[in-house]
Amino acid sequence: MQDVLKVGDKVERVMVVAKKVRRSFTGGKFLLFQFSDRDGILGGVFWDPGADVIKDIHVHDVVKVKGEVQEYQGTLQLKVIAIERLNEKDYDPVQFLQVSGRSSEILFDEILKTIASINDEHLRSLLQVIFEDTGFRENFCRAPAAKGWHHSYVGGLAEHVHDMLRLALRSAEVYPEVDRDLLLAGVLLHDLGKLQELSVTRHIDYSDMGRLLGHISLGVEFLDEYLRGMDDFPEETGIRLKHMILSHHGSLENGSPIVPMTVEALLLHYIDNLDAQVRGTLQMLEKDNSSGGRWTEYVKLLNRFIYRGVEHVFVPHGEEEVREDG
Repeated sequence: MQDVLKVGDKVERVMVVAKKVRRSFTGGKFLLFQFSDRDGILGGVFWDPGADVIKDIHVHDVVKVKGEVQEYQGTLQLKVIAIERLNEKDYDPVQFLQVSGRSSEILFDEILKTIASINDEHLRSLLQVIFEDTGFRENFCRAPAAKGWHHSYVGGLAEHVHDMLRLALRSAEVYPEVDRDLLLAGVLLHDLGKLQELSVTRHIDYSDMGRLLGHISLGVEFLDEYLRGMDDFPEETGIRLKHMILSHHGSLENGSPIVPMTVEALLLHYIDNLDAQVRGTLQMLEKDNSSGGRWTEYVKLLNRFIYRGVEHVFVPHGEEEVREDG
């Protein structure tokens, strides 16, 4: 946010109150704020606020704030002129979250084309019933794929599934012995429990159901509801699909209640892990780009530093890559 604002700019925007501290000075009282939205954090100061602001504005409130950008000790902050708390109906929570740089609607249409290419009529019918539902499409295109590490933004699940499908299609060419249709179905179904596991409000977090049950068990339950309505669906295929969902984390210590025991389940796990770790690393490099060194900070999840190099500059996902050598 600091990169797009300059001293003297007039600001009027909807933001979340991330911090509020009351202070006094010889002439009266003032409030120190931190405001946040998808662009970042902006500090603020409100001199001589009214009693209603002191009493009614709280941390985590969504507010419409007006003010002027000024500099204080080398940092930009907002000199607040007015602040108003908003009701939930007055804003879209997604505006405070990072959003995929790719169109979820376009990705979803490509997913539907892949489903239409599935030869197994039972799998194709099952997937069409699920993915062609209007309410499902809306929820799926909005959903993140994770809370923190990979695809942790609005539209992240559509990205994750779409790119996994591309990897699966190529893998099926390399390994023609694999059941291509079953592999594609496993990719499409493996993370659907995240629609219930993750809650998208002003931030991405776990729902109560998500914490208590987890997306793997929720995903199997989701699939089961549809299978019960399809009397002619082959029992063997249903069992294989459930096994792929249950085992896609690959090991017991990583959260799977069972390890992959079919070649399609094993391949699904590796494709899922490949896309998650590479995209997570790329996201981290984008966020860490401001440090300017050849190495990132230590990445606890990967237990290593990541070498950025000299020339490679990462830009936000979905934009063109820029190199210093032109």
